[in-house]
Amino acid sequence: MLQDAVLEQRRVRVAAIRTAAIDTLSFDLVAADRRPLKPFPPGAHIDVHVPNGLVRQYSLCGDPRDTSRYTIAVKRELAGRGGSRSMHEDVEEGTPLGILDPRNHFPLAQDAAHSLFIAGGIGITPICAMIRNLHAEGRSWELHYCARSAAHAAFYPELVALGDKRVTPWFSEQPLLDPRTLLREVSPGTHVYCCGPSGLMTAVKDAAYHWPQDHIHFEYFAAPAHTEAPNRAFMVELRKSGLVFEVAPECTLLQAVREHGIDVASSCEEGVCGTCETRVLEGECQHRDVLLSEAERAANTSMMICVSRAMSPRIVLDL
Repeated sequence: MLQDAVLEQRRVRVAAIRTAAIDTLSFDLVAADRRPLKPFPPGAHIDVHVPNGLVRQYSLCGDPRDTSRYTIAVKRELAGRGGSRSMHEDVEEGTPLGILDPRNHFPLAQDAAHSLFIAGGIGITPICAMIRNLHAEGRSWELHYCARSAAHAAFYPELVALGDKRVTPWFSEQPLLDPRTLLREVSPGTHVYCCGPSGLMTAVKDAAYHWPQDHIHFEYFAAPAHTEAPNRAFMVELRKSGLVFEVAPECTLLQAVREHGIDVASSCEEGVCGTCETRVLEGECQHRDVLLSEAERAANTSMMICVSRAMSPRIVLDL
């Protein structure tokens, strides 16, 4: 979402809370004004303003055709920054929350002859909506579901009910799924989708190196550590504001822009959500996000300023 777009918060109410798996709760959200919620495409997520003041992205895992409610699932992460803990401890049925309209960086290919899903733990959430959509349309799909146990696998019974022959569980404390074996042969017309822990995502990406890259899709909940050279200083010009200043190595571009009085919407600040996407008018980017495709990176027309930097000595932004 580029920075000239309007980010409007909508009020919702928690209509129901259920246990989806060990340490995982699902929340049904309905509009506080009783109007239908906006339709969402499979794979979409919403930004949720949680009670402790943080903003977190949660995938929509309900039926995309149902505009009466949004369903999200939240795993309690003890080592996290507090968003999931607040959702588990501070939210009850009837609690009001603020959300932003759905956005989708993990779209379902409409021309796929077959969809192969690989989910790890809470990574099942965006895939749930995709499978519900494909099932409703009578299209071909299969799911490989990795979790510690069936009790840790959110929505597992519902997914099996949609097609028990299509769901392969890999339940163990240690990884059992071998992505190299699964993806050894390229299947024409098949699209592969993966969401889960970073180790699983890396293994699938490595195993699918010989597949057409536009047939392999990933949804990251957290950005992997970047391996670029150490940060260096660079100059930035904000064309609309008429400002020119240096961004120090220890400072992000987003921080520097804000320090000069320019308000830029952001959320994850890890290059995952796309909220801070900003138009680039001149200069070469060092992209560190996990959203832009290789073609979009090469075009150098936008960047996620929370993590990405300038490769060239100077960059010009449409701010």
